[in-house]
Amino acid sequence: MTDLLPSDTPAASTAANELREGGVPTPTEPVPTASRHEVPTPRVATGARTRLVLDTSVLIADPTCILEFKDVDVVIPLTVVEELDGLKSRSDDVGRAARTALRTIEELRVRHGGSLAEPVATGAHGATVQIEINNIRKHLLIEHGLDPSVPDNRIIGAAIGQADFGPTTMISNDAALRIKAAHLGVSAAEHRLTASDRSVTAIGWSTIDAGYEIIDCLYAAGAIAIDAVVETNADRPRENEFAVLRCGSQSALVRTVDDEFVLLPQTAPEPWGLRPRNKEQRFALELLLDPDIAVIALDGRAGTGKTLLAIAAGLELVVEQRRYERLAVYRPLVPVGRADVGFLPGGLDEKLDPWMSAIHDAIVALSDHGNSHDARNLVDELTDRGQLSLESVTFLRGRSLQRQMVLIDEAQNLEPTTLRTILTRVGEGTKVIFTGDTSQIDAPYLGESNNALSVLAGAFADQRCFGHITLTACERSSVASLAAELL
Repeated sequence: MTDLLPSDTPAASTAANELREGGVPTPTEPVPTASRHEVPTPRVATGARTRLVLDTSVLIADPTCILEFKDVDVVIPLTVVEELDGLKSRSDDVGRAARTALRTIEELRVRHGGSLAEPVATGAHGATVQIEINNIRKHLLIEHGLDPSVPDNRIIGAAIGQADFGPTTMISNDAALRIKAAHLGVSAAEHRLTASDRSVTAIGWSTIDAGYEIIDCLYAAGAIAIDAVVETNADRPRENEFAVLRCGSQSALVRTVDDEFVLLPQTAPEPWGLRPRNKEQRFALELLLDPDIAVIALDGRAGTGKTLLAIAAGLELVVEQRRYERLAVYRPLVPVGRADVGFLPGGLDEKLDPWMSAIHDAIVALSDHGNSHDARNLVDELTDRGQLSLESVTFLRGRSLQRQMVLIDEAQNLEPTTLRTILTRVGEGTKVIFTGDTSQIDAPYLGESNNALSVLAGAFADQRCFGHITLTACERSSVASLAAELL
């Protein structure tokens, strides 16, 4: 499913404003004496259907989205197909998404007689799709100082041309493109996956006011029915969400299991000697150490302990309890900043070593005296015994992960298509943990709503095998906490 988030750009035209409100713009004559920064209002037939003009970034983030829009006419400018063609040869997630999008368009073309020059049904309820070649308003682009040969500007020109036939919205994940489109009078919106779009961002826990008799009953029985605490379904927590029940000075930490609030043990778990410093870390450890939870998402800003908690739980369950055969750590090879480090010398382990430094740092923090030498020896020993592996996400395709605890670090830099690839590798007895900070995304074409971590939290919500916690308190150091808040 697909949702639209209208742009709040004040320069949008009257037609765009009326479209946001669900109405049809009133037909008006173009103003003959329009100044350089005025765009004539297009003529629109009464009762015309909404038209969505898709940008390349939308098809990269969600390659099959054209099959999911309902009751609209989807328009793909030919420029978008050209850009997809230029991206398809890439070997990363962007290239795979471009190839998937092109295959989706090709299947529709073949199914409907070999051409998409005219609107054809997509299969979704009342939706059509077509590829637009003509009707690009080059003169309006030139009047506003935009070069018509630039692909992004041609997409805006195509959207302006479509406004002649009905209320039109340009869908793009590129903020600059949306700003320019709105300035030229085209309503602009960001594409979001419905599964990952919630009116209130889920953090995995909440605070609930309860009577003292409810808390007393909870401590006496160990669990209490959710209906006895929560009155409306809107406030009902999802499966495996946590809550703090409060009544004055009394409080209780609980977890949602089926239709009950289950009281957490009084003693917090301490995997590999790591003691949780706040209730959010306590909640995360409950999920990490629960054998019934197969998929976990840990979100949070830098220094909140996401990777450290996952590594500690992994070492405890693999080395001490022998519940899993191996702790497998995977990271995407996405550089931070503007430039990559180029080709690295040495074998595979030496090439991956700089990317895995964060994992080494976590093990250093878990060692008795924070000793880097001891941590390196531990990593080497566990690697030799086959209980620890550090790899790139690139090597996951084709694998089958059996009885492993898998940590996908920096998951905010992964495409949703890669998320599917990872989870379809999961075999029996395997637990997968995704960690990341959705406010620090280094991969292009990704935002806070369409990255793998956000999509997972929305798509798997309310599943018995899934748990999600957003960590907010920075515990790394006072300097790290100030930097996260002030910078």
